[in-house]
Amino acid sequence: MISRLVSRCRPGDRESGQASMVTVAMFMMLFSVITVGFTYVMISASRQAVNDSLQSSAKAAAESGVEDAKRLIVYCYNHRNNDGTYTNPQDANLCKHIIGKRADQLEGTDCDDILGAVDSSPQKVNFGLEGVKNEHRVKVGNGSAGKNSSNEYYQCLKIATRTDNYEGIVSNLGKSTVIPLRLVDGKGNPATQITEIKIQWHRNVDGADGDGVANLNNNTKGTGLPPVGVWKNNSYNRPAVLRVERVGAKKGGFSINDLVASDTAVTLRPSTGGSKSVIMNNYHPLYNDRPNSQYPNDVPIIETQCNSGGGTGNNYACTMSATDFLDAKKNDYYLRLSAIYKDSHFSIRAYSGGKILYFDGVQPLVDVTGSSSDSFSRIQARLKPSFDKNADSTNWWPEYVIDTNGKVCKDIEVQYDEGEDRCPH
Repeated sequence: MISRLVSRCRPGDRESGQASMVTVAMFMMLFSVITVGFTYVMISASRQAVNDSLQSSAKAAAESGVEDAKRLIVYCYNHRNNDGTYTNPQDANLCKHIIGKRADQLEGTDCDDILGAVDSSPQKVNFGLEGVKNEHRVKVGNGSAGKNSSNEYYQCLKIATRTDNYEGIVSNLGKSTVIPLRLVDGKGNPATQITEIKIQWHRNVDGADGDGVANLNNNTKGTGLPPVGVWKNNSYNRPAVLRVERVGAKKGGFSINDLVASDTAVTLRPSTGGSKSVIMNNYHPLYNDRPNSQYPNDVPIIETQCNSGGGTGNNYACTMSATDFLDAKKNDYYLRLSAIYKDSHFSIRAYSGGKILYFDGVQPLVDVTGSSSDSFSRIQARLKPSFDKNADSTNWWPEYVIDTNGKVCKDIEVQYDEGEDRCPH
């Protein structure tokens, strides 16, 4: 008898196997998608980290270019004769690309003018600039023993020593900002007269580059100076109150009496009303002449019209123009700005008969591009006014009437005789 083994497969079993295969296939596809997605995220994160690192390195290279530009500017100013010429022809060939350019002319300046002149100058070694063969760019050492492991360079270095404005930040912590009004016309000739000084402050930009968008309320009027808590109300963003002082120093030498005679100051109080121009000569303090009536003409607090909001044409919230005639042929003029209530960004422009004047050597502008591998970073930097040996500091203009590192003994006694000195020091 022959036995037969018959394999019986029910339809339900076949369907169950097919479902299992489909499930496994779907799981494998899902797992592949997750794996690919995770890999993509990791690669993107890694690429972003590399890009951020390269961008940071490129910016650091550009900042190195700014530091080298400072040294070049100092060198050229310190080796320049009083008449603007140079004794050494090689210095003249180098410094003609560094001193005397206007900021509004930089875009038309060749990228290789300065570094090309440095490469051909015997002072290259003294500057410590290591160029690249047949290329006008400078290596930046960024590792041990100055190894350039990140391929950092800076290139396209441009310098303008003449700017059509002066920009800065004035603090409200008792430290003023002094701006030398050393000006030239569009052709580089020293200004003989100044007919307008335009002061703008409170930059309508958020973050470190500005003071936030200005927001004044309708009651911000008058010349009074309210308590700090009232002015700095969180519901508003009122601009700082600005104190502006101007003094003229006679060319060739001056005395304290000369400074006293030329000194004038006003306090500009932001308001939704008020003026946009002032004649500062109306606010000469009388000092010893009339100690009980220092300002006989007007109170030296000027209600200044300021606007809320930002946008096109409203970069700064407040604008005030001093429209005095200043004889720049006989005097060197200086402005001193002080802020009340809060810090403030500001901009100063000067005009002669409606034509813009340029600050000469006061706040040089440096434009440079840094690179790291295939990443580039271009920056523009304004430099402090301390490069010209003839324009040095304003230490002769003290911050306060009395300034000491120790104690001050003040003993006031009202009587008919001269009294006696009771201060032990």
